Amino acid sequence: MWTLREYATVLFFLWLFLDGAVVFRRKSAKTENRDRFSLRIIILGNMIAWTAGIYLANTFYGVIHPTVPVQIAGLIVMAIGILVRTIAIVQLGRFHTPNVAVLAEHRVVDIGLYHYIRHPSYLGALIAILGWSLALDNWLSLLVIMLISIMIYLYRIHEEEAALSAALGESYASYRRRTKRLIPGVY
Repeated sequence: MWTLREYATVLFFLWLFLDGAVVFRRKSAKTENRDRFSLRIIILGNMIAWTAGIYLANTFYGVIHPTVPVQIAGLIVMAIGILVRTIAIVQLGRFHTPNVAVLAEHRVVDIGLYHYIRHPSYLGALIAILGWSLALDNWLSLLVIMLISIMIYLYRIHEEEAALSAALGESYASYRRRTKRLIPGVY
């Protein structure tokens, strides 16, 4: 019989596979790649974080109590994150690419979630990762996974904003002044 941790891990990696299939399908030769290795950093850094998190979750140190309620809460948080990321990808449409890239006809999208924050797909990913980390039921796993993931996504946001600022000029500068990066009204 599988544990909630195992179910959560299977669901998490299934989502990653499906998300990757959708996102990497959108990679276009018509883009100017300004990635500066951020895609590779996201992939490699997350693999390290997730491997360490799974390893730590299988130790006796850092177990969260009460276990089952925390794991169920983690599954719910993970589902919310997946939903936020999916909505953000749909709302950004063809401008959502796996690498930091600018299309020839690129423009600022400020509808839906993008009306409130500049990077809702990254927020959704971080929420999903947080939920899965909670479902692993280990404080050490949660700490390692979230610290690495946050650092990775902050680097990605820095690179993406630099590319969009350079390509879109004042329209992106204006958008940056009226929105926050990840948390409405905060950051």
